[in-house]
Amino acid sequence: MSERLKKGYLQWRCRRGTKELDVILIRFMDNHYEQMSDDELLDFDRLLDNQDTLLWDWFCGHLVPENKNDKHLVHKINPKLADKV
Repeated sequence: MSERLKKGYLQWRCRRGTKELDVILIRFMDNHYEQMSDDELLDFDRLLDNQDTLLWDWFCGHLVPENKNDKHLVHKINPKLADKV
């Protein structure tokens, strides 16, 4: 596993500067990291490259990610959105 996929690195990337996103992303990491495949961890790392405002809009259901991997992760992070798209 590369350094980019290690839990400490991803947890550090989950600290966004807004309490709401920090709570959502860190809770997701705490609950799902151990079960995620290397591919899912790479996708999660890429998801974290997005702007905070875009992540927030995705997690709130205001926007839907175009990328299928982002969409999968957003639904995994907030399962209530799966019904909306």
